[in-house]
Amino acid sequence: MSRLISIDTISVACECTKRSSERRAKDSDWPYVEKSARGGKKRWYKIADLPDDVQVKVVLHLVKTSQMTLTDNPLKGQEAESESKPKKTAYNREDLWAWHESRPESTRNEAMARAELCQRVRVLVETGVFRSARSAIPSVAKDADVPEGNLRRWWYGTASTLGAANVDPSDYIAALTPRHKGCVIQSEFTHEAWEFIKWDWLRPEQPAVAAVYRRAKTAAKERGWVIPSLATVSRKLKALPWYVQVLGREGQDALERRMPHITRVKSWMHALQAVNADGHTFDVRVVMPSGEVGRPVLVAWQDIYSGKMLAYRVGETLNQHIVRLSFGDLVEDFGIPEDIYLDNGREFANKWLTGQTKTRYRFAIKEDDPEGVFKLLGSEVHWTTPYHGQSKPIERAFLDLCENISRHPMCSGAYTGNSPMNKPSNYGEKAMDYDAFLRIVEQGIAEHNARTGRRSEVANGRSFDETFEASYAKSSIRKATAEQRRLWLLASDAITVRENGHIEVMKNLYWGECMGEYVGKKVVARFDSDNLQAPVHIYTLGGEYIGEAECKRANFNDAQAAKDHARANRHLKKAYKEQLKAERTMSNIEAVQMLPDVVVPMERPKSKIIEPVFGAMPKVANGYDHDDEGGLRPGEQHMLSIMHTLPRRTDEDEY
Repeated sequence: MSRLISIDTISVACECTKRSSERRAKDSDWPYVEKSARGGKKRWYKIADLPDDVQVKVVLHLVKTSQMTLTDNPLKGQEAESESKPKKTAYNREDLWAWHESRPESTRNEAMARAELCQRVRVLVETGVFRSARSAIPSVAKDADVPEGNLRRWWYGTASTLGAANVDPSDYIAALTPRHKGCVIQSEFTHEAWEFIKWDWLRPEQPAVAAVYRRAKTAAKERGWVIPSLATVSRKLKALPWYVQVLGREGQDALERRMPHITRVKSWMHALQAVNADGHTFDVRVVMPSGEVGRPVLVAWQDIYSGKMLAYRVGETLNQHIVRLSFGDLVEDFGIPEDIYLDNGREFANKWLTGQTKTRYRFAIKEDDPEGVFKLLGSEVHWTTPYHGQSKPIERAFLDLCENISRHPMCSGAYTGNSPMNKPSNYGEKAMDYDAFLRIVEQGIAEHNARTGRRSEVANGRSFDETFEASYAKSSIRKATAEQRRLWLLASDAITVRENGHIEVMKNLYWGECMGEYVGKKVVARFDSDNLQAPVHIYTLGGEYIGEAECKRANFNDAQAAKDHARANRHLKKAYKEQLKAERTMSNIEAVQMLPDVVVPMERPKSKIIEPVFGAMPKVANGYDHDDEGGLRPGEQHMLSIMHTLPRRTDEDEY
């Protein structure tokens, strides 16, 4: 039975009003069937009895709105015209769709319009509105206002292109994509001239194409080169691979910015699991403690999970000392991190911090180097690429600190600009006080950590402080022992302990009870250069820990400090006397009585070697020869002295 439709469906399919559809049906005397409906009788029309143009629109509307499938045949009872269907040829779907995707958007839109018209032809044939595509094409072309020959060519294809009739309906768009490539005739171009133009254009100086073309034309006159027009040369240059153009004209850094990157996920981490550090030079003129005017340097440590600045120190220069002390502040306040991310700078890769660390390609690596602080604490060091924000997030944080600190209103007149070309108009008006600048740094970092609305995946609108505290409270954190805390203190050179038990470190005197037995010997002191009033730790030259030494320094007019110092000394002396008394458990009289009362006579030693005297002795009245004045001659004096040393022989001696 043929499909029945109402006048409402016909008006919607023909895109006209219901009144105009009813008028046409009445004027053309369309056959209809009346059926009872709400409000009276209603007319229904058979699709087969409608005019051809109306049939086309109604069937397409029904198929489009899924009210009819292609297996339905509204012309039941009519014999279909026998038309041999063209056989679908073998084709490569991947090549068709690859060509379609490589075309511009305008070309792809043209392919979609062609496919839609061919789809109409297929629907009209398969639903039985027309007995063949040959009879359906004129009606579809007239309705769409396109040349009938074009639609026929799109359906059946040409010698060089596939038609819709030869491919699967799902590949209509790819098969009907225009295949024209424009002009394919190439102008004559000398190879040597083309190589010269590429060399000239692919330079970091980025010369214009017109200037390169003029130089090439000048050289072509002498060398006989054939060079096409400027437009052709420009088109060929712009057709070079983009990475060749960027690398040749903009450099390696520009190429790296266009290279693919990965998104580093931090949700699997916890607070203090990994930290990274770097140095930053503020763009502010400050009067340094040394009296010179310069730009202070910040060394900061950032928690990678939360983004919070955990510890920092400010100094006149970037050196290993403030790196080590700032890391000590981090461990003192929060704990020992598991992983440390650093670049291979001299200040971070020194042997005192990273000694015996693998892949430490900085300085000479020796087998007898001491183990660095990081390795002694069990933290694993990872080396990153300098000036690469993806591997060290702290570099992104420095941009925020530059805005909040270097451009702070208090720094007006002292701000230098971030480059010599970006100096402000008030450059050099003043230099800030060092202590005042440190307060601005402290406020800026505190504000950076406390600011809410952070958009990272772990912060989710919270501040860095809140993100860190939430994870830190439920994480397992390693804490440093008292012995480990002394590892990051600065080590002085060998210092001789003075006679009064003091040592001098940076013009400060330190005294400790432990140094009394090392008077005159050399020791090593570990200290914090930013807190010289704190006790220092004393080690032997062999690295053995001795004890602490306190700073003995006070203002000249501080009477209370002098009294406290004298009182402490009295207590020490009293304690020492008590200890000495405790050690002396025996009185002097008891000790003397224990000595033996024995007198040992002294024995005279006997000489076993006797030197003989040769020659006769002169006889004189007293037994000696005298000179004219009554004295002994020199030779006689010498002989007399020898005789006195000889032992006397008695009658008891044997001959």
